Amino acid sequence: MRHKYLTICICLTIIFVPFQAAFGQSGQKARRVEEGKRTALDFLSGQEQKILLNESRLMLDYGGWLDIRHEDFQDTDNDSNTRDTLASSFSIDPRFWTRFIIKPPADGSYPNEHVIYLRVKHLYIERRPFDQNDGHDHDGPHLDYAYAVIDLRPFSMEIGRRYYMVGQGIAHGNVNDGAELNLTLNNWTIKGFVSHTLPNEDNIDTSVPNFEKDGDRTYYAVEATYVGLYDHGIYSYFLCQRDGNGNYPSDPLHDFTYDSEYVGVGLQGKLLPQMHYWAEVIRETGKSRVFETRETKNIHAWGVDVGITYDLDVYSKPNFTFEYAFGSGDADRMSVTDTENGNLSGDDNNFLSFGYLPAGFAFSPRLSNLHFLKWSILAKPLEKYKRFRNLTLGIDYYRYFKDKKNGSIYDGDAVLAARDVGSELDLRLSWKMLSDLSWTIEYGHFMPGDAYAGSANDSEKYFSIGTTLTF
Repeated sequence: MRHKYLTICICLTIIFVPFQAAFGQSGQKARRVEEGKRTALDFLSGQEQKILLNESRLMLDYGGWLDIRHEDFQDTDNDSNTRDTLASSFSIDPRFWTRFIIKPPADGSYPNEHVIYLRVKHLYIERRPFDQNDGHDHDGPHLDYAYAVIDLRPFSMEIGRRYYMVGQGIAHGNVNDGAELNLTLNNWTIKGFVSHTLPNEDNIDTSVPNFEKDGDRTYYAVEATYVGLYDHGIYSYFLCQRDGNGNYPSDPLHDFTYDSEYVGVGLQGKLLPQMHYWAEVIRETGKSRVFETRETKNIHAWGVDVGITYDLDVYSKPNFTFEYAFGSGDADRMSVTDTENGNLSGDDNNFLSFGYLPAGFAFSPRLSNLHFLKWSILAKPLEKYKRFRNLTLGIDYYRYFKDKKNGSIYDGDAVLAARDVGSELDLRLSWKMLSDLSWTIEYGHFMPGDAYAGSANDSEKYFSIGTTLTF
């Protein structure tokens, strides 16, 4: 039966491949897909152990994960009269993982457990049209995760390649190489980490010479969380980001260094048994450079993310979500990430983060010079039918506005001095047919607003279909 469903899913995925529009996968769009994969894989790593070794002290767990995905884009430049440089993408992404857990003796007086976790990935991707792209590419095999957890309760240490984050993961949240120390008390959790971008990771600043495969940023963070309030938690963190790029021999006339610090405060918890909320405010400071003059300017920027969800206890178990997010902008910036075409004079008020916040399938912007509102509903409309009880339908609607109407946003086509960036409607259908087999369809439709010129105000569309198998 499992093979029957897998064959059906793969066939459906391939059948939809000719449904080609025009595809363009920016860094943010690729990040959105990778974040979804990471969440699914991190859930798997919490499953029960499969093999018992060494008289109950050594536990071995292992598994695999396979994602087959087709993606299409149409009018990524918001102009239907021009040819998109990337029309479609087809990828096969297998990952294999293993985990060793060393447990205390059965008659031991301590509860400490030590863990070693390894995960390998190899991404094959094919891009069309071939005359505009390299055709196909193999990314890997290489280490996706590789870390050890040393349990010395109330302290624990995690060392290696893993996901490091502070707060909601907006200021910083990514896979890095590093080390994290945790202290867990009755009502307090305190953590601190040092991490560095992965080897061959692209620089967020694309104006830096040889920016590809040269991220070179180091992060220092400390965070404290208090959970002594009934059904509520409060946290605060400090994050320091240091840019190792600086001057380049190939461009000695410019300095590209962007050093930033972030102070965040957040709340999360329950207002009612079915109503959850979260709120985070981020203050960014630091130093950035003006490209032509090499002047050093102060950074003064803000970020905000607040939201509320409500679970309705009726048929189909609908979940309603409202979210508001904001990242301040700088009026004279043409690029929100780069030194060239970045801040021209005065303080740099652009909020530039090194984490991730989902903001739409098609538009998928960074939280820079942007306000967005999101309304969402998630439900299981066929839950009374046994075969489709794990079929989930999601609908998201976004509205986007500039903070500074004269400034740029992540999409460089929104060049007009207008606050209305546009709106987006997303549809998501996921069907978990078996415990280890699922199928997902995503569709996004972005409708540009007044910030887009008449030659670049056509709607952008995104479509993807994927099959995921775990074993």
